[in-house]
Amino acid sequence: MSRSTKWSALSRYTIKIQRTRNECKEGTCGHLHEIPITFKQKQIVCSDLICKEADISLIKHIFVPYDGSAFSNRAFEFALDLASKYGSSITVGTVMSSSFFESSFLDIQEPSKKIVDKEKLAAMEKNFDKMRTVSKKFAIPLKTEIIVSSAVSDSLVAFANSNKVDLIIMGTRGKGDNRLMLGSVSIGVSQKATAPVLLIK
Repeated sequence: MSRSTKWSALSRYTIKIQRTRNECKEGTCGHLHEIPITFKQKQIVCSDLICKEADISLIKHIFVPYDGSAFSNRAFEFALDLASKYGSSITVGTVMSSSFFESSFLDIQEPSKKIVDKEKLAAMEKNFDKMRTVSKKFAIPLKTEIIVSSAVSDSLVAFANSNKVDLIIMGTRGKGDNRLMLGSVSIGVSQKATAPVLLIK
């Protein structure tokens, strides 16, 4: 294996030269002491089945619709994993509508219900705080959004389409009565959003 092949397999390589003079210690000698060499991981981009390599990832911004359920927690887990690999940022967003928030990703046709329950808002903020802690641990940029609306699918799609989202990762089901849910919101988002949608079950 050649030296160039060995170096290409490394994410970072450093050349060190021993410091012997006072000028070197002060950094005014002009000598080379530590030279970090970083090899960028190229992404494969295919357009009309003509593949090429690109230095910039296609996934810069991941959006995770969140309702506190096990499915949305798992979606966030997948988002963290992809963000760490592709250098992406994450936005976690939830839709809240009055006391009906326990229905989660179930579209509610009662636009008059505009007041968000303070207890449920506080509970969601606690979940967001945990996400911020985890994201900070892995140095992944994270933003959170709370949208007050009675139209869950349309609100999530509108947010994703207007915030340059490259990938949406969401659970197939949320809290509430699964007989009523049937993944209606995840299906609605996958059909209407301009960004690709990864459904987690």
